[in-house]
Amino acid sequence: MKLSHEEGERYIEQICSGTKIIEVNEKVFVLKYPDTSTLMKARLIYDQDYNMSIKNGLLSNDDMRAILKKRDMVGEDGRKKLQSLRFKLEAQKILLSKTLKVKANQERIKNIIHEIESEIRHLEYKELSKLSMTADARAEESKLLYLCWASCFNFDLDKLYWDTYQDFLKESDISFRQNIFVEFITFYRGIPTECIRFIARSNLWRIRYVTSLKVSESLFGIPTSKYTTDMLNLAYWSHYYQNIYEMMPDDQPAQDVIEDDVALDAYMEDYYREKKRDTYARKNRNKLGTHKLSAFDKEEVIVTRSNELYEDIEFNTPKEAQSIKDRTEIRKKTRISKKGRVGTAPDRSPTK
Repeated sequence: MKLSHEEGERYIEQICSGTKIIEVNEKVFVLKYPDTSTLMKARLIYDQDYNMSIKNGLLSNDDMRAILKKRDMVGEDGRKKLQSLRFKLEAQKILLSKTLKVKANQERIKNIIHEIESEIRHLEYKELSKLSMTADARAEESKLLYLCWASCFNFDLDKLYWDTYQDFLKESDISFRQNIFVEFITFYRGIPTECIRFIARSNLWRIRYVTSLKVSESLFGIPTSKYTTDMLNLAYWSHYYQNIYEMMPDDQPAQDVIEDDVALDAYMEDYYREKKRDTYARKNRNKLGTHKLSAFDKEEVIVTRSNELYEDIEFNTPKEAQSIKDRTEIRKKTRISKKGRVGTAPDRSPTK
């Protein structure tokens, strides 16, 4: 995915401010990410609505899953197909990590991965769609409605559009309130991850991220406890790409792979899989005692001739050198011995 410079700036402004400006029915609003206090109140509303729904006979998510499992909504064939699809998906991702040179092959494999993922979602939807009729789903809706009210502000006055939560619930224009609610859900769930990843690796953002690391400055100007969903997401992917850019040249993926989310994920999965395998093999070698000794395994130092202590150190003669010296001495003594024996041999010439 690619964003223009203008689009990137807009996303960065939205992330850093924790706000979004929207227009609904020719009215302009400012959506502000809820603070911790508002989130705690929303959780209280969730708990109250959940308990009330259970009393009224609605099933919880766990109970609904138990019933779906008992009735076997997916079926034996469906489960086998899901298992087969997940296996094929993993295999295609491994294949993609090995195919880094031919762009056409990469695109073909990515299309296969996309088709498999779509088929998996389609099979899982049969079960997940039933969970929308549970006490959990109803409580979650009440929680989000409260957060929507607490996050919607007038553009000019910088105050809540509805003074109270009850005013929000009693809004006569249901379509108007629903449109704002949809905008809030999109804002609250955060910017799509593919956009966040593009921003995280772009020069437009990386200069800010790297500078904040070097000068120990707060990334968004607020404590981490107050980070929004988008801030957390951008911080995570910024750290992810920073680690990749700091990899050794032989290990680092090519730039076109870094810019391709699917290819990069497949590459990194394979990279960490190989690292894990190497670590496991090294540990096994260490246990068997067959690993090679390093020069740093002993408390020894290397002193060169330029060191002032060089002349004062008594050096041990290496075994190999001593062996050669010994052989040389033996040969020398042998030659001297032979010469001596020749010179002192008795005179065996015939006597007159």
